Amino acid sequence: MPIDLDAELKTRITEIKERFATGSESGTVTVRREDGLYRHLEISMPRSSVSWCEVVTWPGALAITGYSGTYIFRSDEDMIAFFRDCMTGTRWDVDTRYWAEKVQPHGGRSVQKYAEERVRTYIRQAAEEAEATHPGLTAEVEQELFSRYSNADLGTEGGARAALAAFEFDDFRFDTDDWEFTQYDYWFLYTCQVIAWTVAQYDARVPAPA
Repeated sequence: MPIDLDAELKTRITEIKERFATGSESGTVTVRREDGLYRHLEISMPRSSVSWCEVVTWPGALAITGYSGTYIFRSDEDMIAFFRDCMTGTRWDVDTRYWAEKVQPHGGRSVQKYAEERVRTYIRQAAEEAEATHPGLTAEVEQELFSRYSNADLGTEGGARAALAAFEFDDFRFDTDDWEFTQYDYWFLYTCQVIAWTVAQYDARVPAPA
């Protein structure tokens, strides 16, 4: 059964939202500078693993930096308005893929990391599906790729691709053309929640234009 990447992403976001909801309790946003499109916001969330960060905006850009990392987004002239306007429904309705496209310098590629657990699932699924025509395949995969004695490096994308390319059993080879080896980095997804929450807190203090 193919891996549902949309469902996987939704599950990850839901889990992060739950953690963030707890972590952002008692959080505050302090406006250090407010000069039109030039803003400096300081975020404090003592109960979160991202206990402190800053948001700085200038025409056409928003930068956020802190314990979750540093990201620069570029799109509209007023980036607070950009994030406000593209959150539909509730303040937490983040369009992850769309926001990722705005990250500098390489869009979505900037916020991707190797998805080890997904690749392990791909491998096992492929082996199980081919077991009927290649008896012994699943046992060979376990021994050669997952065993503690295996030399395969599934902990990195390069290592996984090399191990899969080298694996052969009874004329079976892994076809990875449709596999997605990366996923959105956890801290990018968390930072999206920080931005959404910050915009909401900012608007509560500085109401958005009618």
